[in-house]
Amino acid sequence: MRTESLDLENLDSYLDKTIKIVRSYISNIAADPVVPNVGREDLTKLFSYKVPYEGIGIENVLEDVERNVVPYCTKVGSPRFLSWIITSPSPAGTIGEILNLGLNQVPFTFKAGPTATVIEDIVISWFASLFGYSSKSGGILVSGGTNGTLTALTAAREYHVPGTMKEGLQNIKKPLVVYTSAICHKSVETAISVLGIGANFLRKIPVDTNFKMDINKLEEAVNMDIASGYDPFCVVAQAGTSNEGAVDNIDAIADFCNSNNIWLHVDAAYAGGAILTERGKALMKGIHKADSISTDPHKWFFIPAEAGCVLVKDRKHLYNTFRITDIEFKEDAPIEYSNYGIQFTRMSRAFKIWFAFRTYGLDKIRKIIDQNLDLTLEFLRKIEENDSWEVLAPVQTSAICFRYVPSKNLKDADLDKLQMKILRELESTGKAFLAPAIIDGKVTLRACFSNHRTTYEDLNLLFTLLSDIANNLTNQI
Repeated sequence: MRTESLDLENLDSYLDKTIKIVRSYISNIAADPVVPNVGREDLTKLFSYKVPYEGIGIENVLEDVERNVVPYCTKVGSPRFLSWIITSPSPAGTIGEILNLGLNQVPFTFKAGPTATVIEDIVISWFASLFGYSSKSGGILVSGGTNGTLTALTAAREYHVPGTMKEGLQNIKKPLVVYTSAICHKSVETAISVLGIGANFLRKIPVDTNFKMDINKLEEAVNMDIASGYDPFCVVAQAGTSNEGAVDNIDAIADFCNSNNIWLHVDAAYAGGAILTERGKALMKGIHKADSISTDPHKWFFIPAEAGCVLVKDRKHLYNTFRITDIEFKEDAPIEYSNYGIQFTRMSRAFKIWFAFRTYGLDKIRKIIDQNLDLTLEFLRKIEENDSWEVLAPVQTSAICFRYVPSKNLKDADLDKLQMKILRELESTGKAFLAPAIIDGKVTLRACFSNHRTTYEDLNLLFTLLSDIANNLTNQI
């Protein structure tokens, strides 16, 4: 009896064609436009296929990809894509991911991916070492910062109130409270909501003039909640806020949390890569004291998405939270990742990290990150030397928030509209892409230099484009 199969004849030629498409895209990554000039309705019409009960053959699908998919992709790896922190993936990381998808290992348990499991062990140990954790630490690779924070806060809740994974919040006598910076990432609030604690029990602590969490205000909030019968159980410190790139005083916050039996989680999704540099280590002083850390290799470590990492100072807290077995934690027991996180079936996120780090070496990546920091300071210098531009937040990492303020007296609302017009005009040139940010209620332009391809020539071109666009728009007012 004949059986059906999904295997393809001439597989080699189709793989060659696939690699050719990827190679062409990467080779032209610096070409204009950075963001395609296409609307959602146009693409919806272009891809308005019926349910494909009958196949059209891989040759036609690959041709469709070349003709209709690639031209309308945003060039995230462009040297002038300086907006959201979904940074330029390294070519070695991309090759690693291609291999990873072909091998299709599923390391929720050792048998489903032996090499993938051990490689994840190794990669987790590398990150733990970078952040100053001991051999007692552990972690798991996740999709990104949101799941990293959710995983860490779930472990924090189980540690603070043992049994909540089984009993839920039904028997908790005092409402749990979490504290974070007023300018935290939205993912912190998402994690609190998913955990059932509720966004109303997330205290957003005011920041100081350097956009760092005000520790005195934190202490006041904790004391007030204790007096009101609430139970403070976690502080989320920021190591690189999304807009300002601000890093909280982690060392002081860690000491405060330790004195008050409060779990400290550090959200280093964005700026975690800076730990490779001396400047980053100084900014994140004391991060090794945190109970947990999340960082995104798919941001400032130049790894293709998805790649998030959550670490805990003592890996038994992840095991005690997520284990699917009745076996008690043993320090020397081999790790089965189904006992350490939310997902069961999960792709190997470690392989591309392992591949890229071994290809380049972390010293090479450190030099790129230092280069990004230098580019940021050079762009800051250009902004500060021109009276028509102003910076709205101190530069701490690789993000800079600035805006154009012409000599004409414009109302705040008109200045806000002007910034958005500048951004739209810049995007329409196809040569660069920035994102807006709100700082102290004001619309700003935000550039984030976390791209391994960006050069000083790109920086100069960007500043010239912005200045010309801003001047032309001002003359029209």
